[in-house]
Amino acid sequence: MQFGILLLVLGVGSFVLPMIGFQFSLMSLIEDYQPWAGIGVAAIGAMITIAFMLNRKPQVADGQQAA
Repeated sequence: MQFGILLLVLGVGSFVLPMIGFQFSLMSLIEDYQPWAGIGVAAIGAMITIAFMLNRKPQVADGQQAA
C-alpha cells in the first residue's frame, strides 16, 4: 500500500509542481512525456492503493466474530 501511495504522490506532484516551477528529480527524467506520464503514474498508484484496501481483511476485536 505504501508503494501505491508513493506512486500517487509522485504522479500528482509531477503534474502540479511544474506549475510553480519545481519538479521531482525522478520524474524530470521523463519530462518530455509530461503531463501524461504523471497522470499514468498517479493512476497506477491509485489502483494499487485501492486494490490493497479492497483485499484487506477487517480487524476483529478479541471475543467478537467477523460479520
